[in-house]
Amino acid sequence: MSAAAVAPAAPRWGFVELVKFVSGVTTLAAELAAARLIAPAFGASTVVWANTIAIALAALAIGYWLGGRLADRHPNPRAMARGGLAGSVMVALIPLVAIPLLNLTEDVGEFGGSFLAQLVLVAPPLVVLGALTPWAIRLRVDSVAGAGDATGRLYALSTAGGLVGNFAAALALIPLVGTTWTFIIAAALLAGVCLPKAWSSKPA
Repeated sequence: MSAAAVAPAAPRWGFVELVKFVSGVTTLAAELAAARLIAPAFGASTVVWANTIAIALAALAIGYWLGGRLADRHPNPRAMARGGLAGSVMVALIPLVAIPLLNLTEDVGEFGGSFLAQLVLVAPPLVVLGALTPWAIRLRVDSVAGAGDATGRLYALSTAGGLVGNFAAALALIPLVGTTWTFIIAAALLAGVCLPKAWSSKPA
């Protein structure tokens, strides 16, 4: 077998990479905003943050599993874009759902109430956003020879986006425009990236 046959293809940069970066921004911005959203009802103790982190990790794990299955069934950018668009809509709805939910869970207690609030508010959109990672890998891995490079690059982009979302939410968005608008802006960023491809006439 010739070297050309086993050499990995040159890295591609495009829609898939942009979605992974922006979804990282959206994910971390939404997590921080959600923690801020429930703080008046349950505080920001170690217990509350433990629930926040646990729910986020569990939701992302489910999303990775689900996204892998969906990516094998629908291995095209349009399907991935529609998943990202669905996740952005769910993020935008978090502050709306929080109003009645926090009234119902406030008397449950710090641990139980914050757990239920995060489970309902944060878990569903993070499942969907987590599904984008295996979808992106499925679309970018063409051969075993390039699998490591493509996977590492996509995870690096997602993590870099998470860092941007983390500091943007903590240092700029939440202090300047408030929690509700932080959700809306984070959702709008991902929706703006995904919308054109989601309604494209071509799946590829």
